[in-house]
Amino acid sequence: MRQFLSAAVALAAFAHAIPALADCANVPASSVLPQISITPVTVRVMQDALYPVSATDGYTHIAYAAEVINARPEPVDIDSVTPVDPTKGFAPTGKNQPVDTANQPIAGKVKLFSQPGQYTARIPGGSAGIMFFDVAYRDSAQVPALLSHRIVVSDAKTHDRIEGLTNPLQVRCDPPVVLHPPLKGHGWWDSNGCCQIVNAHRGATLPTNGDFKAPEQFAIDYVQIDDAGGCCTGPVKDVKSWKFFGAPVLAAAAGKVVEVSDGMAEQVPGPAVGVTAENAPGNHIIQDIGNGHYVLYAHLKTGTIPKDIKPGSELTVGQQIGEVGNTGSSTAPHLHFQVMDRPSALNSVGLPFVFDTQVLEGKVRQPPSEADGIYESGKSLTVEKVGPAVMHGTMPAETQVFGYNLE
Repeated sequence: MRQFLSAAVALAAFAHAIPALADCANVPASSVLPQISITPVTVRVMQDALYPVSATDGYTHIAYAAEVINARPEPVDIDSVTPVDPTKGFAPTGKNQPVDTANQPIAGKVKLFSQPGQYTARIPGGSAGIMFFDVAYRDSAQVPALLSHRIVVSDAKTHDRIEGLTNPLQVRCDPPVVLHPPLKGHGWWDSNGCCQIVNAHRGATLPTNGDFKAPEQFAIDYVQIDDAGGCCTGPVKDVKSWKFFGAPVLAAAAGKVVEVSDGMAEQVPGPAVGVTAENAPGNHIIQDIGNGHYVLYAHLKTGTIPKDIKPGSELTVGQQIGEVGNTGSSTAPHLHFQVMDRPSALNSVGLPFVFDTQVLEGKVRQPPSEADGIYESGKSLTVEKVGPAVMHGTMPAETQVFGYNLE
């Protein structure tokens, strides 16, 4: 749909993070090491630590991606790659439930670099790819302090099985940053959000500056759905037909602006043209909100970033910083919103976040593999109404529809 290159509540709420996970302590990853094992397949998580987050779907998620390599010249079959808790004898932990955009399970499968868009349990000799994880918990108290993986593979010809454990990663106890919603009104659809569905954002593992990065793994594309489940008042190719084109975009936290770009022309809705790594976010703002967290507001409408917002400017919560547009790598008007560990849209690791208050209003019923095309063609989506349910301290879950900053 809309991607880069892969393809107020009382202000006092911002002074305090949400509570940490129950009985959680940051345990050094080196404190519990498995026995040495030699496996033909390696599983290397693309970040140094993992970050759990509670979402509006009722689960606490640990979402991440790993590079998988078959170091043998012969093909190998993956029988399973199971998340385990090193502090409990490497026993299985959580429910690993990633699915593709057609809602088909992909746990333990690899998206080979040589076969983009396909997932397989067989890795040809000398081949590599990406494996995605969504380790989910109904009870956040069950989230482990450390996480490893039990790898079980078989020789594709002899069927001999080999088993081993990966070194642990720390599961951070630091609670996700609490933000204020950057939009106003009803019907904001979380398209391409986290965590179960490996969509355009979760799947955007980019070979950046000599290493793989997952900058968009918690990013959201926000579009607005009208009461009939549609997008527009006229032809979809006319950007002005999109009713929320020009909707106000608000600062989600206090903090200093570190990057501003404006002046890019609007794309005609449809395949984006002229996209590069530098201009992919379109007109945008990157904001330093402290403690190693940066917010990206991308694809803003041309000329709507106030002239007094420049690098070094201090933004306040709820301040209007622009309008929803269709610039950069964008196929339709939307707000791309993400939090990351450094001030770069692509050369960063995506971090989870929660909103102080949001209203859950519904859920889009079509799978993502169909929903984007239906919506962007001007047809109506099927939205299952719920609530409205006021939710606090949770991250929006993919496919759900929300109300923000309602009067």
